[in-house]
Formats: sequence, structure tokens, C-alpha cells
Amino acid sequence: MNESGRRLELNDGETAGIALGASGLLALGLGWLLHARLLRVLGLVGAAAGGGLYARGKLDERNEQMEVAETRIRSALDDLDPVARAQILANLARSEL
Repeated sequence: MNESGRRLELNDGETAGIALGASGLLALGLGWLLHARLLRVLGLVGAAAGGGLYARGKLDERNEQMEVAETRIRSALDDLDPVARAQILANLARSEL
């Protein structure tokens, strides 16, 4: 989400996951209303697949953020002398950050 506008920002994978999940839920609901077992099964599968796509996209985004943070931290620590680096790592371990 964007801090200034507070609008939802989706990439293509998230959009596809949401669309597939929503269409699956719609098919599931229609299957219940029409008493169509095949439509309910397809809806359930679609909703699960959409949720999986969305979750995978979010996990990929999280992993990318973690890699960027790790690179920044390693770069900052590499600029320090070994004693200062050890003190910072010890402080971080103690603070359970």
C-alpha cells in the first residue's frame, strides 16, 4: 500500500490470484444456489488456486524485501572494523531484534 494515497497496489501475480479466487468463490456460491455439484467443486478448486497464487506472490515479495535488507545490513557491517562489527552483532543478539 502506498503511504500517501493509501491505495491498493497489485502486481500481475496478485491480480491474477485475486481474480481467480473471486471467480472461484462466485462459482462456489452459484453452485450452492443451483445445486450443481460440479460448479461447487470447480469453485472450490478455483478459490483455493487463487488463494495459493496470491500467497505465493506475497511470499515472493517478502523474500525480495528480506534479500534487500540483508544486503544493506551486510554492506553497512562490512564498512566497520571487526570489533565494532562484533559489538553491533552482540547488541542485536541481546536485544532480540
